[in-house]
Amino acid sequence: MIQMIIQYEVKQNLLGQYVQAINRISEMLPDFEAYMFSCSRSDERNIFIESFFVPTEAHYHALKKMRLSRKHSVFGMLEDCVPGGLERIGFMAIKQKR
Repeated sequence: MIQMIIQYEVKQNLLGQYVQAINRISEMLPDFEAYMFSCSRSDERNIFIESFFVPTEAHYHALKKMRLSRKHSVFGMLEDCVPGGLERIGFMAIKQKR
């Protein structure tokens, strides 16, 4: 199992749009076998950290690719919310021992 961690900043004036997008994202993640979703806001600026688990490294790489797609109907909604666009999103994977 892989813990997927995603970090990015959100523009202050687009926080409402961001909340709508992240709600849609959290609802559809189980379709990609991603579970235990959480999203938190750090104390500094508008930095958000998402965390969830996927079963394999292949799932991680596939989801990462989709998350960076401006053309994706849901994930692409973050393009305008993140200063510099989707390519400014940071990804990390932590392999969980069984």
